[in-house]
Amino acid sequence: MASARRKPRRSPAKATTKRKQSKQAGPNRAAELSPDRWSHDLREHLLNIVSSSEEEGRSPIGVAAAFVQRFLQLTGVEAIAIHLRDEQTKELTCLAEAGGADARTAKEAKRLLARAERDGHAANGDLQAFALHRVGRLEGLILIHTGSKTAQQRTRIVKTLAAVQPWLAVALDHARLTRKYAAKIVRIQHLEQVSDVLNSTLSEDDKLRRAVDAAVRLLEAEVGALFLTGQTAALELRALAGERAESIKGLESPTAAGVAKSGQALLVKDGQQDTRLAADQGWQGTMPVRTLVSVPVRAGEETVGVVEVVNKRTGKPFSNWDLLELSSLSNQFGLAIENFRLKK
Repeated sequence: MASARRKPRRSPAKATTKRKQSKQAGPNRAAELSPDRWSHDLREHLLNIVSSSEEEGRSPIGVAAAFVQRFLQLTGVEAIAIHLRDEQTKELTCLAEAGGADARTAKEAKRLLARAERDGHAANGDLQAFALHRVGRLEGLILIHTGSKTAQQRTRIVKTLAAVQPWLAVALDHARLTRKYAAKIVRIQHLEQVSDVLNSTLSEDDKLRRAVDAAVRLLEAEVGALFLTGQTAALELRALAGERAESIKGLESPTAAGVAKSGQALLVKDGQQDTRLAADQGWQGTMPVRTLVSVPVRAGEETVGVVEVVNKRTGKPFSNWDLLELSSLSNQFGLAIENFRLKK
C-alpha cells in the first residue's frame, strides 16, 4: 500500500514573515489606489498645524511649507508651490515650494498661473495650476509639476488636491488671521507707549523724539521725522528717529510742507515713479525714497505740524492701513503739542 505523501509544513518563522508582508502590502496598496487616503492624511496634517503651539506653524508660510512637504511625500509629484495674494499690496508671492523642479520661475508655469487665476484651473502636460479660494474670494494659486506620472496617477493627484484645497484655504486664512490679531496687539502696545511717553516727565524734546521712534517701529520704517510750525509758520524739524537718523542733518521736506498746507495726508507707494517727489530735494537728498507716508498733526482745528516715515524695512510699500496707523499717532502728537503750548 502506497503511503500518502504529506505536504511540507512551512516553518513558523516563514509563515510569520509572510503574514507581516501581507499586512504591510494591503494598506500601502489601498493608499496607492485611493485619493481619499491622501486627502484624509493631508486634512489631519493641516489640522495639527493650525492647532499647534509653535509660532512658526501658525504663520501662513509655516502652513504652506508643511503642506507642500507632506503633499510631495504622499503623492510623489516632482514639485509643488503655493502662491498667496498679499492683502495690502495685492501682489501674488510664492509662500512655499518643495521638489526638484523650479515651478516658481518657469515661463510656462507663469502662464499657467495667469490662466488658473482667470479660469480656476489650467494644465499643460505635467504642469497643473489651481486657484485657491476662501469664501468665494481668490486667495492664491497652487502649482504642481507631476513629473513622469501616468494619466491615472495624475487623475488621483488632481482629485486629492480638489478634496483638500478648501482645507488648505481655511488653514491659511486661520494663520493669516492669527498673525493679524497678533500684529494688532503690537500696534495697541505702540499706541500706549506713545501715550505714556508724551505724558511722562521727560523734556519736551525727549518726549517727541521717543514718540517718533515708536512711530518708526510701528510702521517698520527706516526713519521718521516730526516737523512743527515755528513762529514764522514755516515747518521746522523737531524730532528724528530710526536707523538712518544719525546720518541726516538739516532736513527740510517739501512733501511735509505740502501736507501742512493742504491738510491732507500723503501716501507714496513708488518713490521712483511718483512725481510728487522732487529729485535731490528733502528726503531724496539724503537717501533713495522707495515709499513714504506723511500725515498732518492737528491741535484742535489748526495744523501745527507733520509726521513722516520713509521706507519700510521689509522693502514693501506702505499701505493705506499704514496711513491710518500713522494718523492715529498724529492725533496723540497733536494733543501733546497743545498741552505743551498751554503750559508755556
